[in-house]
Amino acid sequence: MVFDEPRYRREVLDAGLPVTEDLRTRYQLPRHLDGPAVAEAVVAVRACWRRSRARLKYRPVIEQLEAGYLVHRPLLDAAAAGDPGRLRAALEAYGQRADAERVRLRTALREATSGLGMLAESTVAELATAHQVPEDLVRSLLPALGLRIAEPDPLPRTVPHPSYARCARQLEVLGLRHLGDFLATGTPGGRTARPVRVFDMPPVGPPDVEAASRRWGRLPHGAAHTAAQAVIAAVRGVLADQGPDGLARVLLHELATPLRTRHTARATPATLLGYAVDELSVAEADARRLVFAVLHEAAGDPVAERLRRMAADGRLAEAAAMADRLPPGSLAEDVRALVEHVRQKLAEARALVETARRLPPADADRAWDLLEQAEAAVHDLPEIDAVRRGLTVRPVSGLTAVPDGAGITVRWRPSPSTRGEPEYVLLRGERRPPRDADDGTVLSLTRARATSYLDGSPPACVPLYYAVAVRRAAEPGSAPSPLTVTGPVVHRPEVTDARLRPGDRRIVAEWACPDRAHSVEVVRTAPGGETVPVPCRRDGFTDDGVANATTYAYRIRVVYGTDDGPPVRTAGVRRTATPLAPPEPVADLDIRSVDGRLLARPDPLPDGEVRLYGFDDAPPWPAGTRLRTTELPERPILAQLAPEGLWFAPPSRLTLVVAVTVAGEHAVIGAHAAAAAPALGTLTLTRYGGTGVTVVFDWPPDSGDEVEVTWRGTDATDGQRRTVTRAAYLHEAGVRLPVADGAGVDVEVRTIALLGGVPAHGEPSTAALPARVDVDYRLERHGLPGRRTVTAVFTAPATVRAERLLLVRSDGPVRPLEPGDGDVLAAATDVTLGPGQDVRLSARLARGPSGGLRCFAEGESLVLRDPPPHTLKVR
Repeated sequence: MVFDEPRYRREVLDAGLPVTEDLRTRYQLPRHLDGPAVAEAVVAVRACWRRSRARLKYRPVIEQLEAGYLVHRPLLDAAAAGDPGRLRAALEAYGQRADAERVRLRTALREATSGLGMLAESTVAELATAHQVPEDLVRSLLPALGLRIAEPDPLPRTVPHPSYARCARQLEVLGLRHLGDFLATGTPGGRTARPVRVFDMPPVGPPDVEAASRRWGRLPHGAAHTAAQAVIAAVRGVLADQGPDGLARVLLHELATPLRTRHTARATPATLLGYAVDELSVAEADARRLVFAVLHEAAGDPVAERLRRMAADGRLAEAAAMADRLPPGSLAEDVRALVEHVRQKLAEARALVETARRLPPADADRAWDLLEQAEAAVHDLPEIDAVRRGLTVRPVSGLTAVPDGAGITVRWRPSPSTRGEPEYVLLRGERRPPRDADDGTVLSLTRARATSYLDGSPPACVPLYYAVAVRRAAEPGSAPSPLTVTGPVVHRPEVTDARLRPGDRRIVAEWACPDRAHSVEVVRTAPGGETVPVPCRRDGFTDDGVANATTYAYRIRVVYGTDDGPPVRTAGVRRTATPLAPPEPVADLDIRSVDGRLLARPDPLPDGEVRLYGFDDAPPWPAGTRLRTTELPERPILAQLAPEGLWFAPPSRLTLVVAVTVAGEHAVIGAHAAAAAPALGTLTLTRYGGTGVTVVFDWPPDSGDEVEVTWRGTDATDGQRRTVTRAAYLHEAGVRLPVADGAGVDVEVRTIALLGGVPAHGEPSTAALPARVDVDYRLERHGLPGRRTVTAVFTAPATVRAERLLLVRSDGPVRPLEPGDGDVLAAATDVTLGPGQDVRLSARLARGPSGGLRCFAEGESLVLRDPPPHTLKVR
């Protein structure tokens, strides 16, 4: 389906705001929603938006279209991907909504009663007078009918705060109805989930505004983001100046404005109530009060209101024509002043248009700017479009077309014209230049303003001409610029897919020859510079006159015949190749760990390239097997070549590494060796039961199913070894080792696996648990009651370091169980205990209730033993 831009402008852009909700019209969707057609239509429509943004009168419409695209994009993307279900459902839902809207409109025309349930005091009096009954009788009938008397609430006639005056259009861009939607949602087209309270609404404070600001701030930068930030700034201004009451009046004005509009259009009260509840989401009780207040407002002059609305919308020509049709003196004084102002602005805009019409073609950009100024002031001046379509656009310059073997590169300098979104149209003609913008083959540019193009598939051996025209994309009806033409050029393609396959003292070449080629010539250049012609076919050659380990350069040229001259040779395609002897396998491979990396040392180091490949088991080929490189696994181990061998990172698990020698397209399998995986996680050693140590570590799922645990005492020379399976480790919640009570132990754990029939071990993880020393203490008391001091004397049979020693007095009669259970009387840090190295802590015992004393020690290798309990009492 071809995009019909004039129809789209007529149905969508020229229709103005609000934009239609019909997605089929909005995006000019095809009748059958197949994926490529939907994607093509959306791309064309968005390109039309981009081009039309230069027109001021279209800009508000395009801003709302772009904001709505954020909502519709998931449906359109799914349809473009081949799933039109959601888009079809949206179209059907719109049809249902449209049908329901038509039904509501017909119902509104037939309504004769209000159904609001409220009567004004003046209405009661009028009814009583009309029916000639007492007012008390009218009031007595109201409860049975479900009615009550109420006075209309005052409604603001204008925007309550000047900073919020421009927010109505910003909310339209976002597809929102009023401030309630804005504060409750954070996406264009969002709706508040709860009914809106108008008269007794909860106060909106700064936290609510800032929460809405964060939600709207997540939008991508564009028209919707700009509109949301403008509304946030206005709301903050209202809140700062008038507080929550100001925001309540703003919302009341926003809700009253559409109700006034519909009331002026002779909508019945029931229709207004349904609109307030269903379309504006107002709570029903508040909606009744709101409609009731609108119905009882003083009626204004409809003609004056319409003139003011036209002037505000920029429809000055229509407003002036309407004023001319009215009888003289029928307008109020302020309305007559408005009409005079409209006529003055209309005359100024027509003067700008006339000035633009008289400017010379070289000043077409200035004329465009004048027309933009006129259209900004008067949106409906008909002669603006006629003058704009007549503006000329200046052509490009410096057009060149350079052929090479891959195609023809066309370049040009930009047009001096910059207004109206200038776009370039590139044309190609065969045997003659294009005559105008509709003559020749149109070549699609990657960007509308691109200044170069690579014609990758031009006709071969034919004189070609290239031309560039410029047109103003913002005004599709305008004439393009004169053509800028270059040529003729002839495309003589080179050979394609040229490949050289080196072998043992031989090089074989293959390529695809162009159909119109007469023949192909090949020249070989040796490292010394001597050149030798090589006999060849149309599709390749076989060169046997070469030496191994020598790099040769080949120039492959295509020869074309001409009708009236000597043959023409192309510049040629250049390729290089190095013939190689068959690769020799690696006889031995040694892999060792050095500073966290692995070093592979092939022995002997062959002449060809050595690659390393990793396998979880024995390789599928024995050593010495010769293969083509295409038969090898796709990705070798990433290794760095160094004089000492190949460096590579440790694999995540135990891996069998195979050395493969590669020479050209040939490879041979060599020796293999096991590569250790990284060490397991940090070992944690914990004593249990007095005669054992539990070892806990991180065992990744891909680190095998067995580990080897080696342990020995700190003073022992011989260790013990045990193999632990993953199941046993999980069952015991670790590895339990028999260790003498208090003895130190060194533990080493490493993974073990069987690769290719050979046991392989991973990198070891080690940890040490120092021997435990029992530390005793006693309490010594000195002095008289009330002036008594207590001294804690710590002793140890072996040298041990204590990070901290504490003397604590409890707050109550029970002795302390931990340091926080009382007051710290004395403390020492980083001390060493041992034979003859006793440590003393002294403190004065203040008067107070009886309690308990106790000492505490912190250190990895010591255990503090308490003295008899009766010695720990405060005395």
